[in-house]
Amino acid sequence: MQISGADFLQVLTDEAYDQEVLPVADQAAVDLDQLFDRLGQQVENPKLMQLTVTLNGGVAEGGTNLTLETNVINLPLRYQNQLKKLVYADQDYEVNLYMYVENADVSKSHLKITKVSSVTAYVDDPDSGQQKISAWFDQELAHIVEVQKESDEAPED
Repeated sequence: MQISGADFLQVLTDEAYDQEVLPVADQAAVDLDQLFDRLGQQVENPKLMQLTVTLNGGVAEGGTNLTLETNVINLPLRYQNQLKKLVYADQDYEVNLYMYVENADVSKSHLKITKVSSVTAYVDDPDSGQQKISAWFDQELAHIVEVQKESDEAPED
C-alpha cells in the first residue's frame, strides 16, 4: 500500500485517521486478540489508523500504552510538526505498520518504536506479523517489569 506525500500531509493536518483505544483489565497476561481483530478490520482500509491498548490506565495514569499504527515514518502520527518536515508532498511512500510502547520505564524518552512490516506484507502474512508483534510487546513489557523491580529494590538515599 502506498500513499502520496501530499495525501499523507493532508491526512495529518486534518487528523483524518482512525483512532481507537482498547483498554485492557489489569492482569498478568495481556490478551492481544482484540487488538489483532481490530487490526485485521483496519489494516486493509486505505485510511491510516492507530490502535492503542492501555494497561493500568495507560501512560496518562502511569501505566503503559501498546500501539499499532500505519504510517510512512517511524514517528507517531501525533508528532505532526516533525512528520511535516520529513515527508515531501511530491513523493510516494510505502505505508508501514509500526508498534510503539509508551511507559516511563521503557526508555529515557518513554517511547520505543519498531517496524512490524509494510502493510502489504502484513496483509499477505498476518500470522507472521502477529507473532512479531506479540513477541516484541512481551519483550518490552518484561523489560518494564524488570526496571520497575530494580527500582523497587534499590536502596533509597
